Amino acid sequence: MVYGVREGWRREGFESHEGAVGVLLADGSEPGPVFFDLGSGSTFHESTSWWHYDGTFRRPAATSMRGRCACGWRGTSRYPIDWEKVREDDDPDAYDTSGPYTEWEAHLDDVAERAVTLPEDLVALPGQVRERLDRLWLEGDPARCRPTPGCPRVHAAACA
Repeated sequence: MVYGVREGWRREGFESHEGAVGVLLADGSEPGPVFFDLGSGSTFHESTSWWHYDGTFRRPAATSMRGRCACGWRGTSRYPIDWEKVREDDDPDAYDTSGPYTEWEAHLDDVAERAVTLPEDLVALPGQVRERLDRLWLEGDPARCRPTPGCPRVHAAACA
C-alpha cells in the first residue's frame, strides 16, 4: 500500500512523468485546482492534492480517485473515496492510494518499454543550439535570437 506520500511519485530517468492521485467528480469530470484565500494578500495558494476535494469550504467534492501523470496520461480505473474514513483517520496520508499508484507504475513501465536511447550526438544538439543562441545574443544582435515561425519548438527547447 502507498501511504504518507504528499509529493508526486517519481522514477529515475522519467522526470517528465511525475505521478499523483487525480480525482473525479460525480459527473466524471476532473476538477481544476483548488484555491485558498489566505487573507489580504494578492496571491492565492492552489493545490491539486486529492484530499482538498472533500466538498468543504465550497470546494468540489470528489467521489473517486485515479492515477494521473504530468505527461497528461490518466488512469482508467476509478477508486471510490470514502470521505468518512478520511475524516475518521484525520490524516489523508493514512488513506490507501495504492490503486492509482499501481496504475501509474504500469503507465511508466509502458513508457519505459517504448523509450528509445538517442545517439550521443543527438543528445548534445539542444545544448549546442543553446550555446550558439547565447553567442548571438552576446554579439549584440538579439533580433537574430527570436524564434522564426518554423522554429518555435527548437527555440523553446534550446532556451529551456
